[in-house]
Amino acid sequence: MNKLNKPYGHWQSSISAEMLANKSNRLGQMHCISNELYWLESRAQEKGRGVIVKYENGVSVDITPDDYSVRTRVHEYGSGDFWGRANLLIFANDKDQRLYVQNLVTNEVSPISPQAEHKHGLRYADGDIHPELTSTVCVRETHPEGATGHDVINDLVICDLGSNTIKVIAKGADFYSNPRFSPDGKQLSWLQWSHPNMPWDETELWLADLDKDGCLANKRLVAGSNKVSVYDPQWSANNELFYVSDENGWWHIYCNKQVTHEFCEIEFGLPQWQFACHTFQIVENKIFAIGTKFGQQNLFEIDLLTKSVKQIEDQFCFFSGEFVKDNNYLYFIAASKEATQEIYCYKLDTQKIEPVRNLDKSSSVEAVSKGVHYQFQTSNDEQAYGFFYPPVSSNHQSEQGELPPLIVMSHGGPTGMTDAGYDLQIQFWTSRGFAVADVNYRGSTGYGRRYRDSLKGNWGLHDVDDCIAMAEHLASEGLIDGQRLAIRGGSAGGYTTLCALTFHDKFKVGMSRYGVADLLSLAQDSHKFEIRYLDSVVGPLPEARQTYLDRSPCEHTEQLSCPILLLQGLDDKVVPPSQSEAMVKALEAKGLPYQYIEFEGEGHGFRKPETIIKAFEAELAFYKEYLL
Repeated sequence: MNKLNKPYGHWQSSISAEMLANKSNRLGQMHCISNELYWLESRAQEKGRGVIVKYENGVSVDITPDDYSVRTRVHEYGSGDFWGRANLLIFANDKDQRLYVQNLVTNEVSPISPQAEHKHGLRYADGDIHPELTSTVCVRETHPEGATGHDVINDLVICDLGSNTIKVIAKGADFYSNPRFSPDGKQLSWLQWSHPNMPWDETELWLADLDKDGCLANKRLVAGSNKVSVYDPQWSANNELFYVSDENGWWHIYCNKQVTHEFCEIEFGLPQWQFACHTFQIVENKIFAIGTKFGQQNLFEIDLLTKSVKQIEDQFCFFSGEFVKDNNYLYFIAASKEATQEIYCYKLDTQKIEPVRNLDKSSSVEAVSKGVHYQFQTSNDEQAYGFFYPPVSSNHQSEQGELPPLIVMSHGGPTGMTDAGYDLQIQFWTSRGFAVADVNYRGSTGYGRRYRDSLKGNWGLHDVDDCIAMAEHLASEGLIDGQRLAIRGGSAGGYTTLCALTFHDKFKVGMSRYGVADLLSLAQDSHKFEIRYLDSVVGPLPEARQTYLDRSPCEHTEQLSCPILLLQGLDDKVVPPSQSEAMVKALEAKGLPYQYIEFEGEGHGFRKPETIIKAFEAELAFYKEYLL
């Protein structure tokens, strides 16, 4: 079929904003309970309602009653929303944040935690049920009325499932996660850490004996501390405690001693932005693990006797961190370069991988642009990384001699990671004739601790340099038009975007989605989980106050010279609306072209279909006006 000649950025695409909204149901946490698979779906068409789905005999069945929405707001980012054992399932309900127990036989639901004195005053997450079904342990977060991030209290609590009485069993640290009973019910393990550390900076793995009254005795530190990050502690069937630690510079698996070879440059952990993620499962004398090596994720098999590491397959390039097992299967959420995230099972006896649900065929509507991993030179004579997606269309081609405009994407975190998994949002742009550069700037996960730590003290500098360096590298290779550059990002990526537009003149236009504009304000107004994050990536206050001012885009709008689109959820507790409002005030004072769109009822991450549609249509129109 002959293709139509049209300028880049003006191609017609069948990937609409409505399609992005309709495909925006989020696959969340997974559990295997009594050898049945359960997962959480956040459904855009139901205004983000969280529904637990049971997969049984090839059929998916919703088990969450209509008047409940499963979601915890601990740490604001949540996850660890539900857990279960035998015929019991416990979940956090979004409306009141109370814990509820659901009988999986009768489907009866009843509350087990008290009603808070004010909305969302008590929150619960990331729990486990005792093997004898007598109690549940979990993380509790207490928000006094009118509390700031400094006033919130986190602890570990245990709830008697007979009387519904709750008592604190661990307190004093700023944060807790991963409380897990040993299979014999005699011990409890957990992670804890305190400000100013984030969980990828330093955590501690603790172990204690558990008496018949649910009290802890003989508490002892097992691993971590001293600038070591421990992640995802798990018990084996014979009561051995395994965990991931980066003490040698890479997140490797341990059980008393290192399980993987010390020179294996693969990350078997992820930054703990959310609760209850898993990157490995123990199966007899083997460990199956999700590993990341230079931006590429794969499934690996580790022999516990020989320490050998074998890649199982290479059809996927992204795994979500949801990885569970029953007697016969491993279940995980993954994406390939041509198919979006789906739930798959790996059958242990046949070593075959199959999808659990019917695969999403959305990628077939357009030719697929596949991400290519790039390594390039950046500032300070260092290396950075990213994925490049050229424009691709089944029906259009460029006019002769034209090079495509480039959209540079800066991921959130900033201790996050981008990957080459099929992303309909990226295809939205490439199918219209835009090239995309998705940057794993210094500070990103997946390249070892040294690379992750290289952003410390340098946020707003190294990340911006790397976004610019990748654009310049692609231009030097003749792959894109170096005069038509846009940059976009959300949250921490929004901050990188605003810094790039404010302190440099490489980009013609930008989009910030709930991005940080005022570092000092963020350090005072953010939620507890991140309120000391800037200590490491910018500097401690008050000593570094001038640095905060120097790197705050809203303080230097006199240097701005290009249009900006700002998108903001009015219920955002992570990056409050005041951040975008500060930027708007400065842009108005200077008289620069901008557009500011507020979304009621949206928090940190847009969930409603109408929001997603409006956001993407506004961004496309903005680029057509100011970039093409």
